[in-house]
Amino acid sequence: MITTTPKQWHVGNWSALGWLETVIKAAAFVAGISALLSALSGGTFTTPTGGRLVQVLVLGFAALALTGAIVERYMQREIIAMVFVLVNNVAHWGMVYALLVEPGPGGKLLVFASLMLCGDVVKLVWLRVSGYTQDGRPQRIFYVLTSGFIIAYVVILLLAVAG
Repeated sequence: MITTTPKQWHVGNWSALGWLETVIKAAAFVAGISALLSALSGGTFTTPTGGRLVQVLVLGFAALALTGAIVERYMQREIIAMVFVLVNNVAHWGMVYALLVEPGPGGKLLVFASLMLCGDVVKLVWLRVSGYTQDGRPQRIFYVLTSGFIIAYVVILLLAVAG
């Protein structure tokens, strides 16, 4: 019988690029949570149509993926990543909610998606420089996941600018 020691909660050793991604996305979280608070304090629920519906669906899918990431971060037991993913979820789901009410998030959506996009571009560079992988998974998985989020934010931004 083989016994393994469960992972202990710890603080990871993040590089400057890792911290840069964190700071950029934390600024995006402020926009997302601010949009949520505004929507909760004075929004009227509406059924989105057109580009706004696409934004809700794309951002909702991204938020759902991040919800799944909570389990992954819990298994990794990295304190900063765990706090980060929880706040990230609140910001994403908050922006989804803000898109479902009138008057909507306004310019906060542009700020949120732009900063998240920038943060994920930094993450791609960090992945390349650090060679990061996790639990023996191929690094390309992390490139694909991050690229998927980048595509989502680009779609959201294009629809916001066009709309």
